[in-house]
Amino acid sequence: MKLSGRERRLLGFLGLVAALLALRMAWQGVSAGSGAGFAAPGAAPSGARRSAGSSRRNGSIPTEILVLRTDRLDPGPTRDLEVGRDPFRFAPLPLPPAPPGPSAEELARRLEEEAERRRLAEQRVAELGPQPPEVDVRFLGSFGPRQRRIAVFADATGANVYDAREGDTVDDRFVVERIGYESVDIGFVGFPDVPARRLGLAP
Repeated sequence: MKLSGRERRLLGFLGLVAALLALRMAWQGVSAGSGAGFAAPGAAPSGARRSAGSSRRNGSIPTEILVLRTDRLDPGPTRDLEVGRDPFRFAPLPLPPAPPGPSAEELARRLEEEAERRRLAEQRVAELGPQPPEVDVRFLGSFGPRQRRIAVFADATGANVYDAREGDTVDDRFVVERIGYESVDIGFVGFPDVPARRLGLAP
């Protein structure tokens, strides 16, 4: 069979590679033999000094037995993983718990304090005695001569209107003590010692 030029070059290259490999293997064999032949007397063979790992790599039977530390294989206690909030689900945060309410003893103490405050307030009112009524009439204005002016009043609702001179009573509760152009001074029926109250014109 006739080979082409390309095939002949390829066969020549493969033959050269095979020759180089054979030469390298022969060189390694000579180096190993010379090292074993020139070992010092009484020295341990080089094979005995080899570790178990190198023996296994070279394919020979290991001469050292290693102890397997099984205690190092224990990963230790494992903790349970709790499933938390899904970071891809948006939801409002839960409201904080409501503060605890007052205990029964606290409620009883508050009731006692409130009852004591009411008792003290009623006692102060009783010590002060009767009080004049609240002024609930409005001064609408006055008319007439200066010496005999008449003041006009109305109650809070405006339904009742009263005309009074100085010294007259209004609604049987108030006494007209002085009538001015834009204000009046009224006292209280049954409370002569209570100062008069001045009323201005109602808006």
